[in-house]
Amino acid sequence: MKRNGRALAIIGIVIAACSPVILHAQGGAPLQVDVRVRAKGNGMGASFQRQIENGTATVSGRVQNLPGNETALVRLRFDYHTNADIALDEIIDRIVISIEDLSGNQFSTVTMDPDTIHLNPNRVPLYYSATLYTPDRPRIRGGYFVHVQVYGNYE
Repeated sequence: MKRNGRALAIIGIVIAACSPVILHAQGGAPLQVDVRVRAKGNGMGASFQRQIENGTATVSGRVQNLPGNETALVRLRFDYHTNADIALDEIIDRIVISIEDLSGNQFSTVTMDPDTIHLNPNRVPLYYSATLYTPDRPRIRGGYFVHVQVYGNYE
């Protein structure tokens, strides 16, 4: 009985020590970009550009329907140019891309974990891409929505 009690106490200490890490991972970094664009289902895609919240870094995206119109390629480009004397790195913690039908129902989604990468000021841009399935009905008419969310913060 003592041995089991000691083991449980050790497990409790390990869980308590890890809790802040787990809570941080669950809560995560703040949402900095939340954009929804309508892509046409007739072979045409869509594009967007947004400033990352609280800074001068930008994310631009292009959606391209792939042959057969069953999937769409979403390409993202993160860029950060500034003339400031002091500029902090932009931290990209997580990227979530969803395809939604015209009613707003999520059809397919992908979450990218870039391993908390730094987007440095006045350096090379970062590129990410994902291929997602598109809804059946919008392929015929109307299109679909692409929803991009970027989580992170300044270092």
